[in-house]
Amino acid sequence: MAELRTIYILGATALLTSSACGDPVEAPRVELPVIVDSSGVVPVTTDLGYSVEVTEARVAISDLVFTVAGEADVASLWRRLSDALVPRAWAHPGHFSGGEVTGELRGDFLVDWGTGNNPELGRATLIAGTYTAANFIFDRGSSGSLDASDVLVGRTAVFSGTAQKDGQTFNFTIVVESPEGRVLIGVPFEASVGEAAAGTLRLRLETQDPFESDTLFDGLDFASLDGDGDGQVRVEPGSAEVEDAYNAFRREFQTHDYYTVRHEE
Repeated sequence: MAELRTIYILGATALLTSSACGDPVEAPRVELPVIVDSSGVVPVTTDLGYSVEVTEARVAISDLVFTVAGEADVASLWRRLSDALVPRAWAHPGHFSGGEVTGELRGDFLVDWGTGNNPELGRATLIAGTYTAANFIFDRGSSGSLDASDVLVGRTAVFSGTAQKDGQTFNFTIVVESPEGRVLIGVPFEASVGEAAAGTLRLRLETQDPFESDTLFDGLDFASLDGDGDGQVRVEPGSAEVEDAYNAFRREFQTHDYYTVRHEE
């Protein structure tokens, strides 16, 4: 993660563009607040017929970056600069797939999509351009910012809510621990950001894939997971009884299908 943070837009934009006569020209930049948008966390009906409503959705992430199409002139220059700053061997293959990084909001964040308050994470700096995607790292909750007893300490995410089917209600908690440094690449972010751009960038969790009918909870049979029949379901790493369900949920949670970034002016 430390290597990733050596890419700094603020100190590099003068190197990213050139005029027709060859003189260096500073690339236009804009700062936009990044907002946690909870509007995508909606009740869903899963493939197994469960009506699921989420009441808690907290995720630890870091280093949110924004990418433009790879063929853009500025992107090509940014690639050369970023290659100099961060060797290609830094990340897994695909670190630059989906475009070139020309915008960023660096730092560690605890994103709470369950409150509906839409808090601001910070102000992102972007080079003016046409954006296609966003990336971020799945992180771990820290005892420095959370109560020591919080289940999210040392974990990536916690989801709670209810699942209903055939007159039965199950209260569930799902805890996720992503591999350290796991990068999510290709979050949809289609926006043309000019140097006079205003408004906000809204980071959304989608409980239902906005492009298909899949839901984040597909494949989870809550009745089967309620081993003692008390209506309480807990899915977390290290529990052999729910290992298949945990792996299925983590796989879906770590795909870009359930996240979007939108520019709203």
